[in-house]
Amino acid sequence: MSECGPHCEETLREVERYLDGELDPRQAELIAHHLSDCNPCMGRADFRRHLKELVHDRCAERDAPAALVARISALLHETATDP
Repeated sequence: MSECGPHCEETLREVERYLDGELDPRQAELIAHHLSDCNPCMGRADFRRHLKELVHDRCAERDAPAALVARISALLHETATDP
Protein backbone atom coordinates (compact mmCIF):
# COMPACT_ATOMS: atom_id res chain seq x y z
CA MET A 1 0.00 0.00 0.00
CA SER A 2 2.94 2.33 0.50
CA GLU A 3 3.26 2.72 -3.28
CA CYS A 4 0.22 4.98 -3.41
CA GLY A 5 0.49 7.22 -0.36
CA PRO A 6 0.32 7.63 3.41
CA HIS A 7 -3.48 7.55 3.75
CA CYS A 8 -4.04 4.36 1.76
CA GLU A 9 -4.09 1.96 4.69
CA GLU A 10 -6.72 4.00 6.51
CA THR A 11 -8.77 4.46 3.33
CA LEU A 12 -8.77 0.76 2.52
CA ARG A 13 -9.64 -0.11 6.12
CA GLU A 14 -12.77 2.09 5.85
CA VAL A 15 -13.70 1.51 2.20
CA GLU A 16 -16.34 -1.14 2.99
CA ARG A 17 -18.12 1.22 5.36
CA TYR A 18 -17.78 3.99 2.75
CA LEU A 19 -19.35 1.83 0.04
CA ASP A 20 -22.17 0.87 2.40
CA GLY A 21 -22.86 4.52 3.32
CA GLU A 22 -22.02 3.92 6.97
CA LEU A 23 -19.52 6.75 7.48
CA ASP A 24 -20.34 10.18 8.79
CA PRO A 25 -20.28 12.88 6.07
CA ARG A 26 -16.81 14.17 6.98
CA GLN A 27 -15.23 10.70 6.91
CA ALA A 28 -16.98 9.92 3.63
CA GLU A 29 -15.68 13.16 2.15
CA LEU A 30 -12.11 12.30 3.17
CA ILE A 31 -12.37 8.82 1.67
CA ALA A 32 -13.91 10.18 -1.56
CA HIS A 33 -11.14 12.76 -1.85
CA HIS A 34 -8.44 10.14 -1.35
CA LEU A 35 -10.05 7.80 -3.89
CA SER A 36 -10.23 10.61 -6.46
CA ASP A 37 -6.45 11.14 -6.16
CA CYS A 38 -5.25 7.56 -5.73
CA ASN A 39 -5.68 5.15 -8.64
CA PRO A 40 -4.59 2.00 -6.73
CA CYS A 41 -7.11 2.64 -3.94
CA MET A 42 -9.81 3.59 -6.46
CA GLY A 43 -9.17 0.32 -8.28
CA ARG A 44 -9.58 -1.65 -5.06
CA ALA A 45 -12.74 0.28 -4.15
CA ASP A 46 -14.18 -0.32 -7.63
CA PHE A 47 -13.44 -4.04 -7.32
CA ARG A 48 -15.20 -4.19 -3.95
CA ARG A 49 -18.15 -2.19 -5.27
CA HIS A 50 -18.48 -4.54 -8.24
CA LEU A 51 -18.20 -7.60 -5.97
CA LYS A 52 -20.95 -6.26 -3.69
CA GLU A 53 -23.21 -5.67 -6.70
CA LEU A 54 -22.51 -9.15 -8.05
CA VAL A 55 -23.26 -10.84 -4.72
CA HIS A 56 -26.41 -8.77 -4.31
CA ASP A 57 -27.63 -9.61 -7.80
CA ARG A 58 -26.91 -13.31 -7.46
CA CYS A 59 -28.02 -13.85 -3.87
CA ALA A 60 -30.75 -11.30 -3.19
CA GLU A 61 -33.66 -13.66 -3.64
CA ARG A 62 -32.30 -16.58 -1.68
CA ASP A 63 -32.40 -17.18 2.03
CA ALA A 64 -29.15 -18.03 3.73
CA PRO A 65 -28.89 -21.67 4.80
CA ALA A 66 -29.95 -22.17 8.42
CA ALA A 67 -26.54 -23.62 9.32
CA LEU A 68 -24.81 -20.48 8.03
CA VAL A 69 -27.17 -18.21 9.96
CA ALA A 70 -26.50 -20.24 13.13
CA ARG A 71 -22.70 -20.04 12.64
CA ILE A 72 -22.79 -16.29 12.06
CA SER A 73 -25.03 -15.77 15.09
CA ALA A 74 -22.66 -17.81 17.24
CA LEU A 75 -19.64 -15.83 16.03
CA LEU A 76 -21.40 -12.54 16.69
CA HIS A 77 -22.35 -13.72 20.16
CA GLU A 78 -18.74 -14.79 20.89
CA THR A 79 -17.39 -11.48 19.64
CA ALA A 80 -19.87 -9.50 21.73
CA THR A 81 -18.99 -11.40 24.90
CA ASP A 82 -15.19 -11.38 24.47
CA PRO A 83 -13.48 -9.10 26.98
